[in-house]
Amino acid sequence: MKFIASMLLCTACLAVSAQVKVQNDIVYGKAPDWNNQQQELKLDLYTSTSQKDLPLILFMHGGGFFNGDKSPISGFCNRLADKGFVVANINYRVGFDTSISKHDVGIAMANYRAAQDQTAALRFLLHYAKQYHIDAHNIFISGESAGAVTSLENGFMAQTDWDAIMPSLHEQFGAIQNSDNDFTEQYSIRGIISMWGGIVDTSLISEAESKAIPILLIQSQSDEAIPFDHAKNQGAAYSNLYGSYDIAQRYSNSGSCAILVYTKNARHYFGFSQHYVAQAIQQFVNDVIAGRCKSRTEENKGADNSLPFSRYQ
Repeated sequence: MKFIASMLLCTACLAVSAQVKVQNDIVYGKAPDWNNQQQELKLDLYTSTSQKDLPLILFMHGGGFFNGDKSPISGFCNRLADKGFVVANINYRVGFDTSISKHDVGIAMANYRAAQDQTAALRFLLHYAKQYHIDAHNIFISGESAGAVTSLENGFMAQTDWDAIMPSLHEQFGAIQNSDNDFTEQYSIRGIISMWGGIVDTSLISEAESKAIPILLIQSQSDEAIPFDHAKNQGAAYSNLYGSYDIAQRYSNSGSCAILVYTKNARHYFGFSQHYVAQAIQQFVNDVIAGRCKSRTEENKGADNSLPFSRYQ
């Protein structure tokens, strides 16, 4: 049953700048968590006060699919919205059985649930695109760490890809594209923004997909969690993933647009200021919309590698 309009409105709206207002804890769906307890899925929406339809950037926090919350990056989302976008900062289902015998299956389940939640949030936002002044033709998905992994998967993995990897997920949780709510809006992704993320196999990115979906990749070469370069960073915690360098190479081989921004000697989640990342995203989104996206590699020089993203203004 669809959520009635009154349930979808924010509990409070706070003017956070001259150009942006935020609506907190909008319910976009409901689904069972890893303990089979029903969970309301909520997002914070940052919109312009101009009433002009603007590109949507959907953002997903990190946390290894085990924890995390939208709150720590609220300031960044406000900064991003102030540059001329509608920004949806979503919570999604996290948590899984971390016992040794069940860890791998558990994280796959949590990953799948996160993918379902992102698509549900997109359908919800498209359903209310007029109300939220969203330009439905310019939808960008983004995230950090686990949120970036989810965005990459939803950009390049069809249900058949999931089913080939672990068919039990579909059987147990239903399809990626029709969970959490009853909205049926269709959408296409104009671009992906991956912040220290990765994908299980770059071969999942077809040439047609890479040409249709430009990508912005942001990561440290020394990332100890998700390998920047799969071949050279096998000591990373999630060494099965292919990171920003690998994805950029896949795009290069197809002659597609990939912007690779890196820093040296920073840990996972460190070495990039919110100001720097917001500027990079603004340029990327505007270039994609204008049809002038061109591949390049850029080093983030002079970064303070001691600061995590949430505290690095």
